[in-house]
Amino acid sequence: MTGEVWRFSEGECQVIAVYRPGSPTTSLVATYGRGFGDDPAITPGVAHLHEHLFLATLRTVVHEPLVAHAQTHAESMRITVTVRAGAERQLVQALATTAHWLASSPVAEQMRQRECRAIDVELAEWFGSPLLVAGHKLAALAARRPKLGRFDECRPGDSARLTPEDLLRHAKCAELLWPRQIVVAGPSSAQEWQQLLEGLAARSTVSSLSATGGSRAGLTAQDGRVYAGIPLPATDAETAWLAARVMVHERGPLAEVGRIAGARFRGGSVIPTATGAVVAVSWLTDDARQREAIGFAMSQHDGCVGDGLIAAQAEALPPMRAAAATTSATLAAAVDGWQSGYGIDPTATEPPGNKPVSQTMHAGWKRAVLVGANLMRCEPF
Repeated sequence: MTGEVWRFSEGECQVIAVYRPGSPTTSLVATYGRGFGDDPAITPGVAHLHEHLFLATLRTVVHEPLVAHAQTHAESMRITVTVRAGAERQLVQALATTAHWLASSPVAEQMRQRECRAIDVELAEWFGSPLLVAGHKLAALAARRPKLGRFDECRPGDSARLTPEDLLRHAKCAELLWPRQIVVAGPSSAQEWQQLLEGLAARSTVSSLSATGGSRAGLTAQDGRVYAGIPLPATDAETAWLAARVMVHERGPLAEVGRIAGARFRGGSVIPTATGAVVAVSWLTDDARQREAIGFAMSQHDGCVGDGLIAAQAEALPPMRAAAATTSATLAAAVDGWQSGYGIDPTATEPPGNKPVSQTMHAGWKRAVLVGANLMRCEPF
């Protein structure tokens, strides 16, 4: 495994490229220089809403199977995307296209309202955890923000009051049109990435990308996807970690919901929280009937899977524990993740039993929240 670091576009963006020959996927992390600490005093929450809309738009633009996650921090917005190997050009084009679209015209009102509902779910959980609120304040302090209470000013429901003009003004900031840092890892060499990024960073290329990324009509509230968030309790951190792996597996219960509804399960990501983890997933649908069918299937399914699938995922634990203990840094990271409520225990000798994993999945399933399905079924089941 080799890597290279360089800057392009007159030193505006640092790129770290890691060459992983034979990797079936390519992962990219794009960090933009705008976070919740940059919110104007009159529009607290605009950075958080922009992050949600960026991710929703990116999923509309990218036609490849992908796993994507976004997060706003005190001083940045970070987008993490994994696609199959060979889709690198489409991925970089999609990032540039997404930034261009958000900066050029308002998003559909129904899409904005949908993401505001999703933010309300997040904030309700965050403000229920003093540890998370304290963490955001510490992040603002570490970034030396003059106003540490900016995060506290955005409460559930505040995002809905942000106007399209507020969002446009924020999206047009130069720091959001192209990342300040890109980290890529995959089977493409650093030289290939340099050629790709240098070409797409040119202003003339970015301004014309709207013609290559799909139809503008795709950026509507009904973007063809249904999203779900499933909170997994952290009674046992390693049990939650294993339950999350089973949840997003291609033969797991969420994929089964897709098969029942006739919709394609697009996978998902796992977001650690102070109280465990949240599994965030999506399905690709063809029409309103399938969206409603997903809501019905989620309410009827018990979330359980066969013991064989849990056991197969547990087999990956011993080598991962061994890898976590290779250096003091990786061991410390593993211990932090485990003690914070989500992660593997590098000191354990046995994997969690099938029954605790099943119970954790079942408890999370009963609290699942859908966004984009039938509105009558958007509340926790």
